[in-house]
Amino acid sequence: MKKILLLVQVIGLTLLMACNSGNQGNGAGKNGGPYGIKSGIVTYKPMNMMGMTISQTIYFDDFGNKETREIITQGSMMGQTVQSHAFDIREGLTSIHYELENIRNGQNTATKEAFKQEIPKELLEQQYFSSLSDELKKKMKYKEDGTETVAGLTGTKYSMAPDSANPSMVATGVHYKNILLKLEMAGISIVAEKVDFDAKIPAEKFKVPEGYTVIDKKAAAPAQGDGQMKK
Repeated sequence: MKKILLLVQVIGLTLLMACNSGNQGNGAGKNGGPYGIKSGIVTYKPMNMMGMTISQTIYFDDFGNKETREIITQGSMMGQTVQSHAFDIREGLTSIHYELENIRNGQNTATKEAFKQEIPKELLEQQYFSSLSDELKKKMKYKEDGTETVAGLTGTKYSMAPDSANPSMVATGVHYKNILLKLEMAGISIVAEKVDFDAKIPAEKFKVPEGYTVIDKKAAAPAQGDGQMKK
């Protein structure tokens, strides 16, 4: 189960790097944010992987400086019925992950803990159109190839090889003002089915729910219990 969620997060990072590999002419990077739209909700079609169905929705505000990814997973794995509901919140360079539920065969193993970590500034900068270097574009063999309409929006088609150790693995997709509409890679397909731009996003979407303990993973590394604060 954790492997699937990790893969989803890795794909999310890869697709963000892919769709942010252009320039300011594509309408991205306003107000220092990665997206060319102030706020919105993007709902993706359910994705089947290893017997699991994964549904993702992204909520963003302030041109993507605030973003929450909601991931719902359900299905059967190794004879166990699995259902989970998790959130990844990012504001600036700070990322927080927490679960509402993580059910295996009827038992909820989710805890009231949220895990906080800082994203390296250099890594986040690589995800922006305005700062991705020509050298990195060349290394990833990034190319743009016309347009394609997805979820009613006409975006830029692209291809890239995100893994330099495996150049034969090519990712293709479509982005609109840096917002992912479609990604296909290694048999995985992520496609937007509904996009609501300039939506009013409740502030609670970017906050950890009451009752959770936020654990700073960096601070907690030297000794268990350090770096904790009660919400």
